[in-house]
Amino acid sequence: MSRPGVVSRAGGIRYTFPAVHLNRWTWLPSAIAFTALVGAIVFSASHASARERGQDAAATAPASDDESVRLFNRMCSECHDSKRIVARRRTSSEWETTLKDMITEGAEGTEKEFVAVFNYLVRTYGKVFINTAPATEIRAVLGVTPAQADAIVAYRKENGPFADAEAVKKVPGLDLKKIDELAEALAF
Repeated sequence: MSRPGVVSRAGGIRYTFPAVHLNRWTWLPSAIAFTALVGAIVFSASHASARERGQDAAATAPASDDESVRLFNRMCSECHDSKRIVARRRTSSEWETTLKDMITEGAEGTEKEFVAVFNYLVRTYGKVFINTAPATEIRAVLGVTPAQADAIVAYRKENGPFADAEAVKKVPGLDLKKIDELAEALAF
């Protein structure tokens, strides 16, 4: 059974959302794309919490960086230069909006592939507002452990907002070299 906007493939559902203008139904492709992206992100978040608890590790194993790069190049570089896409760092919500826009414009991929690309973009080209972000977002962008992300939030609550990367490096237990390497991912 075929539905407009969804093409079945052997590997799962491939989402395609061409811009269709049918009088009062013009919102439908965007609504479907948004629903698919939100579902992918919720799916990713729920499996991330399961990984934190040590559950279902084999089923929720993240895509390798090589696979994520391959997916990113296949899904994003078909329409435009991938260097332009990652020219500036973006927050998780900005990457979410970017992927939603790509889906609306016709990007094809399974839900799992979109989740892998989203996680890759946040991890590799993410930006975090260190003074307001929750520990989960800090962990995703900076690649720190849950305990280190919690320590950043606790330090911030106790000592006030961070002024710069040097102030972040005062948090006990952080890998200072990693903070130096990711200084451009920090926003204040």
